[in-house]
Amino acid sequence: MSKRKQYADLAGQFFSLRNHHSGSDIFLQIQKDLLRMPILHRHQEIFDLFERVLFIWSVRHPGSGYVQGINDLLTPFFVVFLSDYVKTELTSSGELNLSAPVEPAQLAEIEADVFWCLSRLLDTIQDNYTFAQPGIQNNIAMLTSLTERLDADLHQHFLSQNLEYLQFCFRWMNNLLIRELPLRCIIRLWDTYLAEPDGFSHFHVYVCAAFLMHFADELKRQRDFQSLMLYLQRLPTQRWGNDDVQMVLAEAFRLKSLFFYAPKHLDYRKKDIA
Repeated sequence: MSKRKQYADLAGQFFSLRNHHSGSDIFLQIQKDLLRMPILHRHQEIFDLFERVLFIWSVRHPGSGYVQGINDLLTPFFVVFLSDYVKTELTSSGELNLSAPVEPAQLAEIEADVFWCLSRLLDTIQDNYTFAQPGIQNNIAMLTSLTERLDADLHQHFLSQNLEYLQFCFRWMNNLLIRELPLRCIIRLWDTYLAEPDGFSHFHVYVCAAFLMHFADELKRQRDFQSLMLYLQRLPTQRWGNDDVQMVLAEAFRLKSLFFYAPKHLDYRKKDIA
């Protein structure tokens, strides 16, 4: 059975599942998160597609269920597959413009492909979304250690302003930088992640370290907690393109070559990949 046919069978069960779970916390959370996504504004059929994919995935993965942030991970896959059928454009506010209507049969193919790609991605980072999110906690600890080694002054500056890494980089780990970079950059970044065995897990931490170091000088000029948080929440990446992403990726590969196999590298790295 093809993957598209297999998903079509799952989607065929959607309406009975939807009626059974329509008042559940998971279903209500999915709807709430989708309503906040500009890309879905004005496109009810795409909203419904996202809703089905997320709900079916959550039903098939009761160990974690749906967690806020997973909805963002659909967008790069959806836009890439959609662009095979129509020209797409994202406005400055994040809304989606299409050059032509998308046929229902085309949307069905896109939906199936998006579901399986999302499932494959989440299989590699499942600890990010189970109880207490241990994968994210370990990645934040790893990023903290890397930052202390790479730029002790920046690390001390964070400490002196009572800034905890969790306060700004939880989103980096949970949403895989989707809210920090333009979508065109995310697509380029994820292209590399998909080619790396640990792309969305351990390599992503080195990307986050390289990303943070890129802004280190400006961060050290922020004199208090509030200005640090404001800068970190609005990093100046709106004009970034492939060259900027390539620069960060090159530095991330360099950091991985320096630290990943170092004898004194993080103990929990060995535990995580054992």
